[in-house]
Amino acid sequence: MWNQDRSIVLSQVATRVIMGLGLVLAVALPVLIHNGFFLGRAMISPQSVGWLMPIYYSFCLPAYVALAALERMLAAVKRGEVFTNSNVRRLRTISWCCFVAAIVLLASSLVSIVFFALAVLAAFFGVVLRAVKNLFAAAVELKAENDFTI
Repeated sequence: MWNQDRSIVLSQVATRVIMGLGLVLAVALPVLIHNGFFLGRAMISPQSVGWLMPIYYSFCLPAYVALAALERMLAAVKRGEVFTNSNVRRLRTISWCCFVAAIVLLASSLVSIVFFALAVLAAFFGVVLRAVKNLFAAAVELKAENDFTI
């Protein structure tokens, strides 16, 4: 039967898989670029993708900080620590990482318009996470007031 614990475990596994795949790509990217690689049916030459490495590695830092914060937040939720100041800080960190990623992608949109669309998505996720962070902060305050009145 599906329950909240299994959902949290699934989220933790997905987070770790994404971290692992990102690490594999970070290690393999120089080899892929050196040899060229296929994107669909088209061969991408090593000369035309030299711009990909600095973009990817610049994107990796905020992505891994956000994934690490997400991993810690999921572990806290699994322990039953949901509406805490620590989780509010983690959500704030993740949202700022989305904004930093959006800036990296926006700067990269000079190379390809696809990065502009990704920058808009990253900024959108940052705004949504800021709203969730504000909801969590209000819930933490309500919880603290409730704890003091009992």
